[in-house]
Amino acid sequence: MPGTLKTPRTLYDKIWDDHVVDAQADGTTLLYIDRHLVHEVTSPQAFEGLRNAGRSVRRPDCTLATVDHNVPTISRKNFTNVGNFIEEPDSRAQCVALEDNVKEFGLTYFGMTDRRQGIVHIIGPEQGFTLPGTTIVCGDSHTSTHGAFGAIAFGIGTSEVEHVLATQTLLQRKSKNMRISVDGTLPEGVTSKDVILHIIGTIGTAGGTGCVIEYAGSVFRGFSMEARMSVCNMSIEAGARAGMVAPDEITFAYLRNRPLAPPPGEAWDRAEAYWRTLVSDEGAKFDVEVKIRAEDIIPTLTWGTSPQDTVPITGVVPDPQNITDPTKRASVERSLKYMGLTPNTRMEDITVDKVFLGSCTNGRIEDLRSAAKVVLAAGPGASVAPDVHAMIVPGSGLVKQQAEAEGLDVIFKRAGFDWREAGCSMCLGMNPDQLKPGQRCASTSNRNFEGRQGAGGRTHLMSPAMAAAAAMTGKLTDVRKYLGGSQTTGGSAPLKITSPYDYLDPPQVPPAPVALAPSDIPSIADQATSVPSSIPPFRIVKGIAAPLAIENVDTDMIIPKQFLKTLKRTGLANALFYTLRKDPHTGKDTDFVLNRQPYDKAKILVCTGQNFGCGSSREHAPWSLNDFGIRCIIAPSFAEIFKTNTMQNGMLPITLSPEECKELFNDASEGLDLEVDLEKLEIRREKGRPSISFEAESFRRHCLLNGLDDIGLTLVKGDAIQTFEERRSETWPWLDGFGYVKGGRIQASAVRKKKIDW
Repeated sequence: MPGTLKTPRTLYDKIWDDHVVDAQADGTTLLYIDRHLVHEVTSPQAFEGLRNAGRSVRRPDCTLATVDHNVPTISRKNFTNVGNFIEEPDSRAQCVALEDNVKEFGLTYFGMTDRRQGIVHIIGPEQGFTLPGTTIVCGDSHTSTHGAFGAIAFGIGTSEVEHVLATQTLLQRKSKNMRISVDGTLPEGVTSKDVILHIIGTIGTAGGTGCVIEYAGSVFRGFSMEARMSVCNMSIEAGARAGMVAPDEITFAYLRNRPLAPPPGEAWDRAEAYWRTLVSDEGAKFDVEVKIRAEDIIPTLTWGTSPQDTVPITGVVPDPQNITDPTKRASVERSLKYMGLTPNTRMEDITVDKVFLGSCTNGRIEDLRSAAKVVLAAGPGASVAPDVHAMIVPGSGLVKQQAEAEGLDVIFKRAGFDWREAGCSMCLGMNPDQLKPGQRCASTSNRNFEGRQGAGGRTHLMSPAMAAAAAMTGKLTDVRKYLGGSQTTGGSAPLKITSPYDYLDPPQVPPAPVALAPSDIPSIADQATSVPSSIPPFRIVKGIAAPLAIENVDTDMIIPKQFLKTLKRTGLANALFYTLRKDPHTGKDTDFVLNRQPYDKAKILVCTGQNFGCGSSREHAPWSLNDFGIRCIIAPSFAEIFKTNTMQNGMLPITLSPEECKELFNDASEGLDLEVDLEKLEIRREKGRPSISFEAESFRRHCLLNGLDDIGLTLVKGDAIQTFEERRSETWPWLDGFGYVKGGRIQASAVRKKKIDW
């Protein structure tokens, strides 16, 4: 008898299968999480939840924390402590809270006096914390960056941050498999940023919804790890849950000898042998396939207020009169008005006020070298264009140190660039680095939403080389004009290249928690039942429905960044759609639907546009909707992270066909009530109009109907988690962090080679 043939599996399938702790009949899966990155914006409420429930962090050895979103990027020469250095009170409060929380719960922390501090998605790979075959999460949507190593990496909301801290697991449903292959030879001047912008412009910001993307083909195989990270970083902008590239020799070379990677010898050899199995099998099934010719891609940038609003640098601003779909035409008209652009304007005729080079997308050493080459190619004595402020923000302290050792800072400062400290900076403008209303920025970041870099600011996304070219000319510029010129410092010596290993410190054991001794930590059973659920049941919601006809309603639109600086989950009702509800010049209420009666008392929101809730993984968007009184959102499609975040807060997202959404939109426009019945899975309407049925995942429906707490439900499966961890330690021992001992306790070291920054 022939042996049983195994079904070919994708890279995503293999890693998913290796992390299943428990699976339910409806597909809801308890997935083990190998690595958890924590920052100051999405964690305060999670730690507060642990504290209130008397719960500990299950795996401190698998958790790494830093501050990045709020930190100023000015010189830290006179830094003494966070309390004195950060002037903005709410930003300071979040950073201080993280410092207090990592001490209390015993977590490894890279603070502001630690040269390893930086953006979470740069320090993880830098330290070897990111490894192939792992599951990685963070309370930031660009966690997909880590998928470049052949990992399942995705952003989560605050409720899920708390869930991972408490259980080291997440309740998930498996996504579909999508493969995007780019083959051929990229033209001169085309970088990884151009490739991913071209992909998003091709498939749209909802093109990857419900999928995990595997990037394949000769172009990605030829990319460096830093280039692969830039591509995977922006997978969320294509609507995908995550993006990944199969590990190979380039991956292994990058990770070898990193502080938190398996050490050389048996541990490394065993890990590498496993990593080499992480490729999609021949004949593996992909639900969606996209093929792109490399030769079709030229330097690309955005013109509008969505990452899908892309255009070649040689192109023109689109004309909405050429668009037949009324919703899409209205969306383009809205973007053009906000961006202050006229249809058919040549992109190369658009002037800029600021240039930002940095972010988790393009704040790595290769990005800085790429920009420096353009500056040098501009010729001896060339400088930043008059009236342009150009700033460079390295992605981490180690990137900054390496760049300075290579003399890149001298090249930039001599040309008039502002050389800064590490942080997220103007990517989202939660720190003082912001655009003023009407200012236009050439940016290497990942989102160009309205107000993303500052209220009224206008963002054009592009590669580091393109951004550098814009800085030198004062307008959007085809970088190819600078190629083929001098690639040397001062026209003679080549750029100095150093090794990143020269700047890495040895690993350290996480500190013991200061709040609880190991003997004082409650048992798993006690933690499971120590606190009742705070989630209100969702059974029937009846009331006014507010109509909204906007595509790609992003989380920055739902709640602007200035309202993210909170330590609580409540008090955000006034922040909801703030930029639409308030006149930016007078501060008075606009005619936006939620300002008008009866919609100011709406309990339901009906949107006719696709991709509702795209953008950030931060849970503040559902919190603001909930605070306003909206318990149910109806739309043709949702961003996956937003959809999960709403249900974590006892809210119901309902996906209907565009035609059904239009029917309910018309009901709402008439001021009619809707009645959403989760038990019967139907939406009842007034005036005798027929009800509309909808679907809901059975597990989530059960939890919503009964107001159940995910963490409590998961901790009941503590024995299964423990069994999985024991098998994990035997099969993949390199994944246990320093100081981890059987039973889940961290054994604190009495002596550390380098103190943890507090």
